[in-house]
Amino acid sequence: MAQTGGLLALRNVPHGEQWDTFFLKIDNARFKQFVSPGDTLVIKMELISPIRRGIVHMQATAYVGNKIVSEAELTAQIVKRSSHGS
Repeated sequence: MAQTGGLLALRNVPHGEQWDTFFLKIDNARFKQFVSPGDTLVIKMELISPIRRGIVHMQATAYVGNKIVSEAELTAQIVKRSSHGS
């Protein structure tokens, strides 16, 4: 869910390829069902609030079929990559 959240965050920023995502915290994480190898996991990510000062607050819900298997609130910071050292 954290990786999917990073994609969501950078998709909402102009020139997202010039930014990195650093996760600050995960709250209210719940694991509701067992997930087996071979299951197809569908992850729904939504912004809880607009991105402000580089802080992204989002809600993640993971499904297998139509069953919720996990959910969490994630907070991340997006930071512009430095141009030196590349």
